[in-house]
Amino acid sequence: MKKKKRKPQKPYGNVKPKNYRAIYEEKFYDILFQLRYPLMTVIFFTTLGILLLMIINNKSDGESVLNYFFHTIITFSTVGYTEGYDIDPQHLYINRLFTTIFIIITIPLVYMYGLVKTVDVFLNSNIGEIYRYWRMYRAMEKLSGHYIICRFNGITKELMKNLKKRDIKFVLIEPDPALEKEIIEFGVEYYVIDEPHKRSVLLGVGIEKAKGLVTAFEENTQDISVIVTARLIRPDKDEFYIFATATTEGAAEKMKLLGANEVIVPDVAIGRRMTAFILHPPSPVLSGFLEKIAYGERTDIDIIEIKVDEHSDLIGKKLKEIGMRQETGATIVAIVRADGKMKIAPSGDTEIKEGDSLIILGHPKALKRAEEFFEKHIVSEEKEGEKVS
Repeated sequence: MKKKKRKPQKPYGNVKPKNYRAIYEEKFYDILFQLRYPLMTVIFFTTLGILLLMIINNKSDGESVLNYFFHTIITFSTVGYTEGYDIDPQHLYINRLFTTIFIIITIPLVYMYGLVKTVDVFLNSNIGEIYRYWRMYRAMEKLSGHYIICRFNGITKELMKNLKKRDIKFVLIEPDPALEKEIIEFGVEYYVIDEPHKRSVLLGVGIEKAKGLVTAFEENTQDISVIVTARLIRPDKDEFYIFATATTEGAAEKMKLLGANEVIVPDVAIGRRMTAFILHPPSPVLSGFLEKIAYGERTDIDIIEIKVDEHSDLIGKKLKEIGMRQETGATIVAIVRADGKMKIAPSGDTEIKEGDSLIILGHPKALKRAEEFFEKHIVSEEKEGEKVS
């Protein structure tokens, strides 16, 4: 007998993602469930009216059933009528007597009760709000390659503002319900009010399909909890990026050891920035240009780093030979060698070496083409074997 293959154990255990869409679907069903009694009452009396009319008129053919159904409905609605179908004269008065009694009974028991109950349910259920949440979480489930941002504060507001300019999708996780109104007013497209250090929450906002995570709490312990949980789910630092803020450089080092790719200490970053202003008095044009590139304020120009893959067929070639600038429109402004030495404004005769990191400047679309350019020059092991043979 063949043994059944066991599913590989995930590094974070058998924790199920929190299904935010299902939560609001259940709330919607709860609202509908409250309407069960009015609906059952309407169905019961409608059926009763049809059956009694069939008995009174001694008819049970399909056409008569449809006529009696119409008769009962216009009786419920009290729109007033004259029979819209042929009726035996001997049954006319008893039909009208039945209808009169039926109206007296059903108006308070069915019409008024059902109407008042339905209006009450819809007025007190916030169904519009529930639908808004459901629609947001349904769209959130389709996200891929997005970023997860933990905490709504001054730092993440600036971050989200710049991500929106670049049309980069993100999901905000905020544990404080009191900030929800401000989050909505700020225009956050996707958010959840929950604890970001929980595995089920991170799985629920699509961490397995996300590109990275940013955590910027005021307390380092909260950031550390988020980093540890996120890195447990996504252990590969090259495939999933974690960025954080810390109050001290010591805390920043701990966060890096626990799995953060980069950690910023706001006080240190601001201090260094001010020092740069003092040591190098800024030119209004140059300073603004560099700041917009460095902090992502511009959308028409950007700068990225591309590491030359060890299997790239560009290794050993000169910059003027590869035709990268002509093909993509981006410019290599610096090369950082494997030993850390930097070559600024490399000439066309500069040779690409294994372990190089290329600093490339250009329009975001040109930079995208540059990434694709270097990716297509990576030679697979099979092709390398064919070349050798």
